Amino acid sequence: MDKLSAAKRRILDFTKYEMLNKALEAFGELGDDEELGPVDWPTVKRYISCLNDIEGERVHPHGALESDSNLDPMNLKDIRVRHLNGVQAAYWEMLDEGRISQTTANILMLSVEEAIDLASSEPLCDWRGLKANVHFPNYYKFLQSSIFPPKLITYFTVERLESACYICAAFLRAHRIARQQLHDFIGDSDVASAVINESVVEGEEARKFLEDVNLTYPQVLRVVKTRQATYAVLNHLIEYVQNLEKAGILEEKEMLQLHDAVQTDLKKLLRNPPLVKLPKISNIHPMLGALPSSVSESLSTSTKETMKLRGLTLYKEGAKSNGIWLISNGVVKWKSKMVSTKHSFYPTFTHGSTLGLYEVLTGRPYICDVITDSVIFCIFLEAEKIRSCLKSDPSTEKFLWEVWLH
Repeated sequence: MDKLSAAKRRILDFTKYEMLNKALEAFGELGDDEELGPVDWPTVKRYISCLNDIEGERVHPHGALESDSNLDPMNLKDIRVRHLNGVQAAYWEMLDEGRISQTTANILMLSVEEAIDLASSEPLCDWRGLKANVHFPNYYKFLQSSIFPPKLITYFTVERLESACYICAAFLRAHRIARQQLHDFIGDSDVASAVINESVVEGEEARKFLEDVNLTYPQVLRVVKTRQATYAVLNHLIEYVQNLEKAGILEEKEMLQLHDAVQTDLKKLLRNPPLVKLPKISNIHPMLGALPSSVSESLSTSTKETMKLRGLTLYKEGAKSNGIWLISNGVVKWKSKMVSTKHSFYPTFTHGSTLGLYEVLTGRPYICDVITDSVIFCIFLEAEKIRSCLKSDPSTEKFLWEVWLH
């Protein structure tokens, strides 16, 4: 006890009072025994010696109100560490529940350890250790080069998105659980409120990332949630049949047969988890489905499905128009030296957009820069192939102009 800091001693004394309250609550919930009759609290309390040394009135561990500019540094550090310990405990629980993999758990745990080391000098900063595992590293831009097959690029990009979604979702959930537990224990306190606010701020970037993915690649979030939900349901079924056996309703042989059946499904889930299904070429863009079948078949042989990372340029203003881009998923933005985008009605383009069509039809250079504003899934159609289709079927040009006008 003498080795504890003043902040920890206050928490310890506060906890003892809370233990006494919990003991009274538990006793009150027992009520009179139907078979044995009543019992009184003083008699029970005599056998709970750990609560006998509580003296004086209950004192809140943070004492008098503190202003934001005059919060006790030791109290701040102590509550930050307790909050981060709660976050880490939530990660362990998520690992047991199958919400996250061991690899993801290791990344999350390490970020907490690093933040604990800085708890005395900085606000909560465990998100800092996760950023590199959420954002795409520079070497992914190297994957965009033409030497790699588009399907390989798509596979690695989707896998990275899935991993980032698991990290962000676990981070937000763990902080939310830890904040609630901290508030339930400490109650209203300037120190606790300051740390809770730090936690909310820490989650802003993770929340924004998931919102962006939900906007551009909702199928990734659906797959992540489907995996988690399926794992949780199967584990619940295992627990259910085990409880039936403990209650004597099922015999052991019956329980084992049902248990093995559920375990088989669990193994199948781990071996072949639900995968992100990107749309087929015919469903990627409305323009492709609306083209005459002969033209559509001709163009399909030269289409290039690809994924592009955020911040990459699809084409530059003044460059030769060598093809059009059909956006299936994601967001792109445009800018021009000649035209201001500040007051534009459409500063960005999303799903279903057709880019570069005007330039290809007129043979002019591209009239603006187009840059990806998120990870995008798109198709590139070569200009020469489009012009060849126009020669073989002149009515296609009228159709394409109508697409551009709309």
